[in-house]
Formats: sequence, structure tokens, C-alpha cells
Amino acid sequence: MPNPRPTKATAPRELTLLVVACVDATHLEIAGIDGNTGAWLRAVQPTGERAFTPDVLRVADGTRAVDLDTIRVAAATPAPAAPFVENNMFDFTTPPVRTGHIEERAISRTLAAVAVPHLDTVLPAGKRVLTPKDLLPGGRQRSIAMLRPDQIQHIHFSYEGEDVRVGVSFRHRGQAYGGPTGLPCPDIKLRAFARSALRSQGSLAITLDGRACYNRFACARIYLTVGLVEGAGETYWPQVLGFHPIREYRATINYDRL
Repeated sequence: MPNPRPTKATAPRELTLLVVACVDATHLEIAGIDGNTGAWLRAVQPTGERAFTPDVLRVADGTRAVDLDTIRVAAATPAPAAPFVENNMFDFTTPPVRTGHIEERAISRTLAAVAVPHLDTVLPAGKRVLTPKDLLPGGRQRSIAMLRPDQIQHIHFSYEGEDVRVGVSFRHRGQAYGGPTGLPCPDIKLRAFARSALRSQGSLAITLDGRACYNRFACARIYLTVGLVEGAGETYWPQVLGFHPIREYRATINYDRL
């Protein structure tokens, strides 16, 4: 990944966390919405990497900030590197402060305000993978967006060796995304939910079709945060970085084994 180009540093920023996703067994990706501007911010290191240890989200009471929390970070410096125009270098040398959490009754309204009608600025012309020549000109390219899909086709939980894979397939505006095994979904809460479901059923794989998915999460609407990640040879691939039913669900996250 190219190193980001820092621009003017900013004062403390409030961020509503909508992405807390697994990068590997011990590192997270963090992203969310700026409380003042409504813009997406994706946290990066000075090297441009989006991998952080879970402890950067530890707040004053000893717990870690989670999806749907609002936190205040000491500073964020914009560091765009196409197509990742949302990159910001966060100052985690000072622990973040949890300033709020989206109550369940407000989840639907909050996510609807963030969601966009289509993924065209992330995946132009319905592409499934991007190369530099595919990026939209004129500053229109984005690397992350939330939408309410027309239909969740299925979510798929499976073991890959000792690890768990979660995939989400959905349809939106007549296009299918994800195929039989789904777009990878590294959302750490859904991964924890998947691990528990596989263990309790004694299964190597579980597939929930659309109706079963909505029933399992006891709601009629599920929002998805779709973001690009780097692949080999200057390619950029979509993942479902955030999985957001409009009702809270329970999952116990093991931060030692994301």
C-alpha cells in the first residue's frame, strides 16, 4: 500500500464506530463516521497500514470501545492514498474517550442517515475487483460506504483450519454480490457470533438463507458497510467490513483470538 500523504492535523475528533474488523488474529481495522462532518474516517498507521492492536480501543473504565460506540480521539490527520481517500492517522497515544453509544431504538434511524443508495462510488459499473485504471476520476472514488441491501441472500459461517470464515451474499439494484460463499466479512462481533454458533451446533459450516438470517437477528432490516481492501498486484477487493442489524445481538468477543 502506498504511504499516505499527511495533510493538516486536526483537533480532537468524535467518531461513531461502524467498523471494528479483524485484520489478522491479533489486529483490528477501525473506521466510522466523523461526528461533525458525517464523513467516513478509516484509521491508519503512519505507514498506511490499517492494523491496530485491540488495546487502542481501551477506554478509561478498562473496557474496549465497540461497534456503535462514539469515541473521542486526541487528533486525526487526513492522509488520503487513492482509492483510500478516507484514511486518517489517529492519535492513539492518548486513550480514546467513550462519549456515547447508539441506543437500539435509534439504530435504524442513525444507519439510514449514513447509508447511500448504491455502491457505484466504491465499485464503479458493478465491478467485483478494481485496479488503478478503474478508479473514478475527479475525486469521486471512495473506499467505503454503507447501504441497506435489497436482499440478504445468505450468510455463511465455516471453519478454515482452526480459524472461522464469515461470508455475506446480498443483492442490490439487480446485482448479486458475494456468490456461494459470500464476500468476506471480518466484523469481529459477527465472527464471534459465528464461532459460537458453529461450536454450539457442532458443525463445520452453517448457511443461513435470507429469511433465516433476518429471523436469527430478529429484525427486518440489516445494513452493511462495504469497503475495499488491498489485494496482490495493485488490486482492490470488496469486503463486508461491518454487519449491522437494526437490533443489537449478543456475542462475546475474545480479543486474544479475533
